Parts: sequence; structure tokens; C-alpha cells
Amino acid sequence: MTEGTEPLLIKRYASRRLYNTENSEYTTLEEVSEIIKTGRDIKILDKVTGEDLTREYMVRIIVENESRELPVLPLETLQSMVRSYNEQTLALIPKFLEASYDMLSKSQNQIMENFQNASDPIKSLKEFQATQQELLATMFPFMVLPRNEEKEVDQSTNENNEELVELKKQMSELQEKLSKL
Repeated sequence: MTEGTEPLLIKRYASRRLYNTENSEYTTLEEVSEIIKTGRDIKILDKVTGEDLTREYMVRIIVENESRELPVLPLETLQSMVRSYNEQTLALIPKFLEASYDMLSKSQNQIMENFQNASDPIKSLKEFQATQQELLATMFPFMVLPRNEEKEVDQSTNENNEELVELKKQMSELQEKLSKL
């Protein structure tokens, strides 16, 4: 929760409609998502039972974003998360995710600046993803993580680039010899 502010209380009625108690209006899941994106914390309670439904609605927002927008979570990561729902890893995952997001939020500005200044943002994103996978593999050696084939591709690409540089050099030398003739 953001320090110094109370979470916005949203009540879910029997009709499953969400009611924003701050502005006394019904709201949508998308509007709740936008409120959260501004940095405001929320709490969603069932109007009749008082049951805390916040976690359930956070998962719904993530599912909506993953299906509608550009997916953030790779399929392999989602599968690893499903596999991790067992007694061995259940205690570790919340702490790991909390630490990861804490690290991400602290360095988010720097990461975004690096992505914006990068000549190839997709490559930067893949490098970031590879770093995260290595971190996961280190923290959870018993989890099966997807093999990072990007390194193999990069290595063959580098070899091709070296060949291309060599060919360009040879072409340049030949052109110089031709111009002298």
C-alpha cells in the first residue's frame, strides 16, 4: 500500500457490479485497473459478506491485460508458475515475486531510459528477459525453465556479421585495386 493513503474501497454488489465508495459511482474493471496504474491502492470487498476479493480482482485484471494487450508474461513463465503451485515452492514464490517487482519498480526509470535509447528495443527486452530467466534459474534450480536459445542465435549472428565485415573489407580492397588499374 502507498504510504500515507488509505486504499480506495470498492464494494462488489450481488449483481457483481463494482461500486466506487469514494465517488459514489459504479465502476468497471478497466477503470479499477486505471486507478491502480496511477499508483492508488484499492480494496475490493463483497457488500454482503465483507469477504476481501482484492486478490481475485487483481488476477482478473492481469488476465484481461494478457488477453487484450501486449502480453507481458511469456507462455513458458506462465507454465512455470502453474507448475510451482506445490508445497516445495509455494513459500518461496511470493517473496521472490515481491523482491523482483520491488527491484523492477526501483530501477524502472533506468530500464525504460535504456529501452528508449536502445537502437533495438526488442533485443533489449529479450536481454532483460534472459537476465530474469537466469535469476529465476538461480533462485529456483528445481524449476524447469525454458532454454534460452537466443544466445545460440546471437552467436551464429555474430559469426555471420564477422563474415560480412570480412567480405566488405575484401570488396573494398578489390575496388581500390581496380581503381588503380
